[in-house]
Amino acid sequence: MSRDTVTELVVTLNKMKAHGAFKNYIEYIEFPFYKNLVEKTRINFSFPMTIFVGKNGSGKSSTLHALYGAPFGYTCGDYWFSTEVDPILESGDRNRFFYGYKEDRDSEIKEVMKTRMKRGSKTKKEDHDYWETSRPRLKDGMLSKVRENPVGKEVIYLDFRAEVGAFDKVFYFSESSLEERKKRLRERSKYLSRLFQNESMRFPGKPDCEVGTVKDLPKEDVEVISKILGKNYVQIRVAEHKIFKNEGVSIYMKTRFSNRYSEANAGSGEVSVVQLVRHLQEAKEYSFVLLDEPEVSIHPGAQEKLKEYLLEIIKEKKLQVVISTHSPILIQNMPNSAIKLFKTNTDGKFYVKEDIHFQEAFYDIEDKVFDQKVIFCEDYAAKMIIEKILKKIEKEQYFEVIYLPGGEKTLVNHYMTPFALNEQFQKNIFLILDGDMKRDYVFVEQELTLEQHNNPKYLLECVEKAYGMTLDAFPDAGRNGKRMDQECEAYICYLRYYMSNIFFLSERYIPEEILLMSNYVKENYTEILNNYSEITSENAKEVVREISICDHDDENHIKDTISMLANKWSMEDSAIKSQLIADINSIFER
Repeated sequence: MSRDTVTELVVTLNKMKAHGAFKNYIEYIEFPFYKNLVEKTRINFSFPMTIFVGKNGSGKSSTLHALYGAPFGYTCGDYWFSTEVDPILESGDRNRFFYGYKEDRDSEIKEVMKTRMKRGSKTKKEDHDYWETSRPRLKDGMLSKVRENPVGKEVIYLDFRAEVGAFDKVFYFSESSLEERKKRLRERSKYLSRLFQNESMRFPGKPDCEVGTVKDLPKEDVEVISKILGKNYVQIRVAEHKIFKNEGVSIYMKTRFSNRYSEANAGSGEVSVVQLVRHLQEAKEYSFVLLDEPEVSIHPGAQEKLKEYLLEIIKEKKLQVVISTHSPILIQNMPNSAIKLFKTNTDGKFYVKEDIHFQEAFYDIEDKVFDQKVIFCEDYAAKMIIEKILKKIEKEQYFEVIYLPGGEKTLVNHYMTPFALNEQFQKNIFLILDGDMKRDYVFVEQELTLEQHNNPKYLLECVEKAYGMTLDAFPDAGRNGKRMDQECEAYICYLRYYMSNIFFLSERYIPEEILLMSNYVKENYTEILNNYSEITSENAKEVVREISICDHDDENHIKDTISMLANKWSMEDSAIKSQLIADINSIFER
């Protein structure tokens, strides 16, 4: 699967969503009080395929159970119920959630509250796991004032940890001894063989019609499964039966090379993909599809094809799909709006971060795909500003921030040049320079003529316009002097790096100027500020020094003062802060 294919499908699905192609679409769900989720946790479904990612035990499956119980005729009590070992204890506040859905593009949002209730009486059996639609609760933040009907959608819920064939259920999950399991499988496999061959049989205790049913998957389904798994199947038969006593599914597969085998010799990944494809191919238009760890036992290449198939079937049938996964492949290159990261706070409660880049999800599930980014800056004040912002947006673990004394010239001359010439450094190393060093020069490589592209003198002039200084190209010395081709290539690399990897603090400010713009400084250091007609790059460092003396009676705590001022500044909103956040997110997403 190509990244371009996924990108095209994402664009198409976003357009479809915006134009109202998805009917009875659940736009969001909110949990005023539900299991171990932080109260009032809200999840928005802005993209038709939503992906839950997070460590084990972070609330993903619990949320899928709530979604399963959202539409008319379904209840999350099918999957979450009270036992003596794991009782559901409610002390006054009932477990509940509400969701908003739209019937079509032009309809208003309808909100529905689902609440866990105790049902029963002296004459009726008690049901402690009953959920019902209840009246709206304004104190929970609901907008609706009237009780709405639940959304009408077919729900397909597949937990792939449980999607195993009938053979595996007996062989791996029966309580009997190994020899007893093998004996049962040997004795009863003859009936399964006859079922697959459409032969009559005398099955103990049951007429033929009650033994099971067999279905040949359509050619289209077989082709889809072949594409996902990278095999050439020509026939796939699915039997639903009770031959091994318990209800189960058996798969009979034939390849183009005449190899025939059942799920007993198939990989568990083959069984799960067959189950997924046949359910989605049979799904009604606008169905609600919930998939719990569909990547189980599926190799990486198949996971890529599976993602492409899911996006295609969503497009074809206008499905709404929610996936819980640990697979980096399923979330890679998906839009930020699709990814919901489940995390655990210090109180042991689960919360959800929305609209995050897939690399943040990589890092959270401790996947090795992630590469930490490095930001170099000019001084300690810039380092503190950047680090406080990173902490504010919860991305400090993805970056290392290093300041190198000596100013812009030292940083560019001694460090930038090798960064720009190394492909790996180009990916992971960035510079954020003081705003007073920014120049209004834009380099557009596509506009270079062939003559300009091969002219080292012209390219050096471009470098000087960009950086404000002359940079060495470090060419080899040839028989006829310096290698002009190497000079040109180096200058081109410097200019590319300037456009892609170098950022500036906004509005041509130095970091000390930025620190002094906070309301905290204006309110607490009025006397010091009144000594200056205005704060400029020329006097900002001196003002910070005076504040440090005011707080500590000497200049030995200047770094502590800068750190404090950076923290106060980061807690306030400003255009400069917004721009810096945007630049850091841009770096993160490279």
